[in-house]
Amino acid sequence: SAAGGCSGAAEEQALSKLVVRLQNVQERKRLETLVQTLSDLLELAARQSAPRLFSGKNVHVPLLLVVDLYPGAAGVQQMGWSLLCKLIEICPSTLHHIAPKDVGKDWEALGVHQQILKMLTVHKGNVNLSVVGLKALNLLLMSDVIAFLLLEEEVDVFSLVFNAMHTFPKNEEIQQHGCKALHKLFEKVPEEQLTEFVESKDHMIILKVFKEFSEKEEVILPALYSLHSLAGPCNNVEVLMSGNVRCYNIIVEMMKTFPNSETVQEVSCCLLHKLTLGNFFNILVLHKVPEVIVKAAKTYPENAKLQAAALSCLALLTETIFLNQDLEERKEEEEEEKLCWLEACYRALELHRRNTDVLEAACWALKNLFLYQRNLHEKIGDGDNQFPIDRAVMLSMLMHSSSKEVFQAAASTLAILSQQNVNIRKTLLAKGIHMNVLDIMRKHPHSPEVAESACRILNHVFKGSFPHLDIMTVAVSEVVKAMRKHEKSLSLQLEALRVLLHFMMPGNSHLFLKNNFKNKQLSCCHCKQNKLDLILCSVQKCGLKLLASVAECTGALEILTQQGATDTVLHTLQMYPDEQDIQCLGLSLLHSLITRKSLCIATMHVLSTVLVSALRRFKEVTEIQMHGFHTILSILDLSPCFAKLLVHESFDTVIFHQMSMCFTDQRDRQFQSLCCKCFAKIAENDDIKNMMLEKACIEYNSIMAECLLLLGADINKKTKTNSLIYQVCEKGNNPKLVELLLANGAREQDVRSALAISIKRGDSQIISLLLKRLSLDVANSSICLGGFGIGRLEPSWLIPLFPDKLTPLRKQNAGSALARMVLKFQMKNISEDRSRASSDLNFSEDGVDKNYDWNFISDPLVDSVFPFSDDIDSEGSEGSLFTKKKSNSIAVADLYCREMTFQRGSPTFPRHSYSVGPGSDYEPLMKQRRKFLPSDESPSISKFSPHIRPSDSLSSLVSEKEYIKSLDLSSNELENIDAISQNSCLTSHLEHLEKLELHQNALTNIPEQLCENLKCLTYLDLHSNRFTSFPTYLLKMNCIANLDISRNDIGPSFALDPYLRCPTLKQLNLSYNQLVCTPEFLTNVAENLEQLLLEGNKISCLCSPICLKELKILNISKNNISSLAENVFMGCTKLEQFNARMNALEIIPDLSSSITSLKLSQNHFINVPEAVLLLPHLRSVDLSQNKIISLPGPMHWKSLNLRELLFNYNQIDILDLSEKACAWSRLEKLHLSHNKLKEARLLKKVKLQW
Repeated sequence: SAAGGCSGAAEEQALSKLVVRLQNVQERKRLETLVQTLSDLLELAARQSAPRLFSGKNVHVPLLLVVDLYPGAAGVQQMGWSLLCKLIEICPSTLHHIAPKDVGKDWEALGVHQQILKMLTVHKGNVNLSVVGLKALNLLLMSDVIAFLLLEEEVDVFSLVFNAMHTFPKNEEIQQHGCKALHKLFEKVPEEQLTEFVESKDHMIILKVFKEFSEKEEVILPALYSLHSLAGPCNNVEVLMSGNVRCYNIIVEMMKTFPNSETVQEVSCCLLHKLTLGNFFNILVLHKVPEVIVKAAKTYPENAKLQAAALSCLALLTETIFLNQDLEERKEEEEEEKLCWLEACYRALELHRRNTDVLEAACWALKNLFLYQRNLHEKIGDGDNQFPIDRAVMLSMLMHSSSKEVFQAAASTLAILSQQNVNIRKTLLAKGIHMNVLDIMRKHPHSPEVAESACRILNHVFKGSFPHLDIMTVAVSEVVKAMRKHEKSLSLQLEALRVLLHFMMPGNSHLFLKNNFKNKQLSCCHCKQNKLDLILCSVQKCGLKLLASVAECTGALEILTQQGATDTVLHTLQMYPDEQDIQCLGLSLLHSLITRKSLCIATMHVLSTVLVSALRRFKEVTEIQMHGFHTILSILDLSPCFAKLLVHESFDTVIFHQMSMCFTDQRDRQFQSLCCKCFAKIAENDDIKNMMLEKACIEYNSIMAECLLLLGADINKKTKTNSLIYQVCEKGNNPKLVELLLANGAREQDVRSALAISIKRGDSQIISLLLKRLSLDVANSSICLGGFGIGRLEPSWLIPLFPDKLTPLRKQNAGSALARMVLKFQMKNISEDRSRASSDLNFSEDGVDKNYDWNFISDPLVDSVFPFSDDIDSEGSEGSLFTKKKSNSIAVADLYCREMTFQRGSPTFPRHSYSVGPGSDYEPLMKQRRKFLPSDESPSISKFSPHIRPSDSLSSLVSEKEYIKSLDLSSNELENIDAISQNSCLTSHLEHLEKLELHQNALTNIPEQLCENLKCLTYLDLHSNRFTSFPTYLLKMNCIANLDISRNDIGPSFALDPYLRCPTLKQLNLSYNQLVCTPEFLTNVAENLEQLLLEGNKISCLCSPICLKELKILNISKNNISSLAENVFMGCTKLEQFNARMNALEIIPDLSSSITSLKLSQNHFINVPEAVLLLPHLRSVDLSQNKIISLPGPMHWKSLNLRELLFNYNQIDILDLSEKACAWSRLEKLHLSHNKLKEARLLKKVKLQW
């Protein structure tokens, strides 16, 4: 001991000397000495006596100063931080002393948190210093103050740690200390920052640790802890579970690698629990996660944290485990594997009775296990190979009655066991669990979750038993209290009502309900609970049947209405939209409960929604449809405005379907009539009628569309978007509906917009119908498609435009039959209203019947579809369409007249409304008749016979004007019309055409076959296209007289076949092409040509004579002609008009003596050509804008019929009228403006000078 004392004294002395050296260190002192001092101190700190030696010496103070003085000295930094780490380990109080006392103060020297960050920054490339720095950082992070200061610094401590781990990925110590530091730092930052780390993929550095050091537990463990911290936010869980990361595979692998490490198993289970909370059940089950969790739970049953995490995972994964096993081929031994965590749960309940987390997790795991393995309850009990789990769960519930979570889990488990096993149910009931549950409910009066769990277990415990009246009273009292307390918890209401349902079962339910119904207060409570929702389907059916029975009692309806039965039924219907029985019962009840007093705007809104929803869902269930339509009809009788609410909920779709089905399916007679009555009521409003027409068009229901149109719906009524016909054409594929809309007066601008969209869609049949409406002019035998810009032309579009010789009448259709039926009910309603009003005014019924008697028009289609029973129609013969006698018959008469009009395709009548509203007079019907009929007398039935053929029908027009004579396809951007020539169906129509206009398109040729088919064509206009050559076969057409192929790109020349003859051609227009000469052999081919137009070409000279003896007009203006050949007009003996404006002519050698009009302006004439002066029949001369210097006087002109002389813009200086001025006696115009006139010689010896 003396030696030990001497040794201790020596150590004390040595330490004192070393501390003095450290305190007196100078900046310029040799580093080797300083490093040696630090090394000696480190050696002392490593001794067994170090805690005693260094206690109270405050060595850390000079040490931190030295470290601060030498930030760049690697040796000093390494020894210094190593010594500080050792000091913290041997004297934990050192950590408290080095932490800054005043966090908000600016220190003179750097704080320890700043020094460690500086060292890691300066020496980030030094592996040894990185190891020491991360180790020191881990020790410093044990202080909450230092940790807070580190996170507040501008230098990012996370970046330093991640950088070190990334720089030295294979260094075990760096990875170990780095993961430890990250775990501690992650625990102190908010979730938002954790999400940022994962988004920037920093977590990948941690994942690499598992790959590099898969066998090193001391490295793997801190990495797992770091991942556990990162897996907090939901977004991070998604990334960790993604295909690129698959964190679950890493965890499973680590659990398999370190099966004997309890810590690894614990943190792995906790981490898997976090991943499970992300709802990635299927992925985890497929990758064998449950297997490793079960193994861990079995291996370490006393580890509470592991048990809580493992059993929570299994509770969440149970459903997926069993579903996947059901999909696989299961063997008998696999059946046993399902029981693998039953024993683990039981051991957890026994070993951790005081740990609520473990108890809660075990109960939930058991509950789901029993739920998905139905026969497992057989393993529960006190027998051999059984587990008394029911006792353990009940004990847990009673021991921790103050824990809501444990009670919920335990109650759910016991509820499942009670449901599956009668013996367990009896055992629990015998032990008085129901009283314990009611006591726990009282302890947690403000928790709906506790109340719901309590009701759930009571529901199953009471099943099949009839408790004592006292128990029933207590239970009902507590359950009703909970229901009142937590009115908004629907799941609680469900479980509570299930409990109460046990007390209303046969034997005492009738008495129970009767007593409650008699007691006003309890009745209100009962209705209130129904409002909150009798969610259970069987309870709803029972309740509705009860209400239906009560409603049949005298005076019960009023009481039910007062207690809110209508709202109860409505709410029930809303909550069970797909339950057929409930909907049927509910709609039947509504029909009885609805009264005028109970109707308000809010109720009608709900009614419309509920009714239409039920009718749409069960459109094929006649019983529901009957109840629904009866209810709607009764409400419409009470409030006509209900119709708008119905249409807003798309009731029109429902009634369209049902009325259309009358023609495709034999429905009940009464139901058919009921549909018509409802439709008649709704169609009394014009606005609703128009809305229904729009809906019918949207739904492509041509039957209802025609019916509504016949009833007076306005096709041109403004809609929210586009016109009706546009909407129909936009959807396409319904030519019948398009034809119907066209026949009923669709506006032309709407038809044009519909045509554009139909062309885009390519609906040939619809396009034909639209084009027929827009272009066909039967009266003038023409089709005008000019300016439509249709882009292409299909034969299928054109064929229907050519009328057939016979247009048969269409058969009677469903739409008109429906319209007749609806109108019948409307008129019948008016008759009843008028009769009622007349009786109120003391009029006799005989008078009413006399004024409103009915005539009937037989309609076979109506008879076959709507065979009336006596209760529906008691007037007249069965199955007849009626019309009023005298003046009142006009409504049906007009309907029939409109129908005949639509069938024959004749022009439509002006638009009128044919609906008759409730309480309206018949005067509007009289006004309608005056618009349709020439006299006020009632039209006889024979006038509307279906055998009548109107004089203006299409068939009569076709017989008068058999064929289309004119076809205009101009301005349509057509690039070719080959399809027309190749269609045989068009040939018979085209061969009768006399006029064809194809100008202003993009044609490059015209098919020769088409020209052969145009046997009667006299006029062909091809101007403003893209022809580059002249189609000579155009001149082979038999009757062609007028050919306009101007404004193309024909040129520079073309020659005709000299053997071709076209004697019918009278006018040829080749203006504005690229010709440099006149067509060769033209005189041979078109010997009877009267007009030749060559304006706007590039002709420079007329070198050969033009021998066209019938030519009357020649236009060669706007060319580059500078000369004319001798005798160029030798053969043009009938030429009357010659136009050579805007050329380069200086002289004209010869002109035809028959010329009367001559236009030579904008040329290069200096003098008036002699050939012009010698023309005997000349009437008009235009030589303006030349360079003529003198105007020959009257004596020089041979013609005595001059009317116009246009010489403006020349160089004329003298006007000589001195001789034979009378030769110009007929002159009407003499233009000499913009010349250089200085003198006018009027008579001899008289001069006028300027």
